[in-house]
Formats: sequence, structure tokens, C-alpha cells
Amino acid sequence: MIKKFIKTIAFFLTGIFIFSGINSILGPNAEDAEMMFEGYYNLKPNTVDAVFVGNSHTYKYWQPAFAWKELGMASMEISTSIMPSYVMKNVAIEALKTQKPKVLVIDATAFAQTNKEDKKFYLVLDNMKFSLNRIDMIENYCRYSEITGMDKLQYYFPIMQFHSRWKELSEDDFVQTRPSYLNSTYQKGFLSHGLDKDKKHPYSDERTDIGSGNEAALRDLLEWCTQQQDIKIQFIAPPVLWKKNLSGYNRVGDIIKEYGMDFLNFNDIELYEKFNFEENNDFENINHTNINGSFKFTKVYGQYLMETFDLENHQGKDIYQTWDQQAEDYYALIRSYNYFKY
Repeated sequence: MIKKFIKTIAFFLTGIFIFSGINSILGPNAEDAEMMFEGYYNLKPNTVDAVFVGNSHTYKYWQPAFAWKELGMASMEISTSIMPSYVMKNVAIEALKTQKPKVLVIDATAFAQTNKEDKKFYLVLDNMKFSLNRIDMIENYCRYSEITGMDKLQYYFPIMQFHSRWKELSEDDFVQTRPSYLNSTYQKGFLSHGLDKDKKHPYSDERTDIGSGNEAALRDLLEWCTQQQDIKIQFIAPPVLWKKNLSGYNRVGDIIKEYGMDFLNFNDIELYEKFNFEENNDFENINHTNINGSFKFTKVYGQYLMETFDLENHQGKDIYQTWDQQAEDYYALIRSYNYFKY
């Protein structure tokens, strides 16, 4: 009887594993998101002092290869395009399963996003390992999105959304083709674009409503943050040139401060000026820095993190031997575009 029970459990677990793999293959082909998760999962446990979680405002600003080569700082990020605010807590939980950083940096701008793109959720969903945390993430996403009943099944079984991709599958869907240079970004536009028109950084002290779902997800995350005793947590809003976004960031910052949590809004004039940005040369668009701007951001903010949280310079230590090579490979790659000035 016991053997039959064990065989039944094994059968269902095998089925779940196979089905999960099929779901992942049929999901949106987003190599950057896959790189982010695989690069993070492949890290040696407990080797990272600073972990970053967020949307494109994370991976377009913070480059772990820069932080390593310039400061000897061991950092890593998990970030995807338009990462929904509703899943940020679960991504942070996932990140802390294998790493015990001294500081967790959370991109607060996700909670001011007004656009809802369900398919962007799959960038996280398809690349996070199967676990109770992944199930909880689906439940959180559906709760804050007010998705109920049978409509929730599309997230438990993404094959319902993407089954037609069978006809489009290629080798790239079965193997990771973008190497991780310590999860540093190398998208073509990021490496080669400046602004076409003159732009200056705006300022706003206005506040706007961020929506009930965003606010509920933020407060849930903040409650979780207040229970973390072993690590420091800092929320940030990276600098942008789009004034429309700033009032939402201000409202998010107000809520974060209600919980006594640390929040740095780099759009505040005093903080923004520390980077010495040249807007036309350092921004890819009004919402993101390019490679030059990210170098400045990483170096200045990285130095602040090193000093504030007493982070070590790990260069030269045996456990980090591969970090030197990955950073060197990243620098060699980005210099080939002739746009990187440093």
C-alpha cells in the first residue's frame, strides 16, 4: 500500500515537473529575463553582499560588473521589464533563498506603474523555479489584479495562453543563448543610444494616487520588510527625465516612510546632482540611462552602499575567481560598441 502511494506521488511530481518545463518553453521568448534568473540561480550560495530587485529601472541603471571592477563590490540583481509590483515581494523572497546579503535594494518605481501588461508577468513566472513561493506569487498577482475563478488557471498553466507557439519554436527556446556577465545589461539600444532631443531633469513635489492594487501590494511588501531582522532594506527611485512619473514616485516614498523604511529618491535635486549626468549622452530615453549613465549611477550609488552598509572589497579572494573574468568579458563587449566612454 505504501509503495503504491509513493509511486502515485512520484508520478504526479514527475508530471508537474514535465508540464512545468513545457510551460516554460512555450512562454514568451525573453532571453534577458531568462539570463537574469539563471545568472542568479547559478551563483554560489551566500556570496553576494547586495541584491537588487526591480523592473527595467534596475537593470538599466545598476550593472554588477561595474560594481565589481570599480569597487570590488559583490552584487547581483533579478530584474525584468515592467516587473509587476504585485510580484515584487515574492521575487525578493526567492532572491533570499540562496543569498544572505547585507542589503536588499528594491526598485520602488514599480509601484507607480499604471500600465498593466499581463504578458510581462510571464517574464517572471516562466523563469522562477517551481516552489510554494511561486504559487504564492501567482495568488498575489491574481488578488491584486482582481483575477478570480477559472481566469487564474492561465497563470498556473501558461500553456493555455501560449500553446500556439509550437509553430514558432526554435533552438533559442530550448537553450539559454545570452550569457550572464554578472547579470549586467547589454541590449543594443542601451549600448548605442543617446537622446535625440535636448532634455533636462525635471523636478516635482506633487503626489498622485498610485492605484489600489499597487498600494496594497506595496503595503504587503513593507509589512514583510519590517519582519526581516538579518538584512538592511533600502527602497530607491532611480533618476528619470519624465516628469509624469515623479508624482507617483513621491507618493510611493510617502508610504514607504510610513513604515520607517529607508527610501532614496534620486530625482530629488540634491541627490540627482551627485551623478553629474550629461542628459543627452547619459540617457537612452527619458525613462532609462544608457551604458554611460549606468556607469555613473553604479559607481556613485555603489560607493554609497559600500560606505553605508560596510560592504567589503572582495577582489582577489579565491571564491570570486570567476567574477574577474566575467567583468573583463563585459568590458570587452561594451567597448566594442564605441559608445562606452570609460
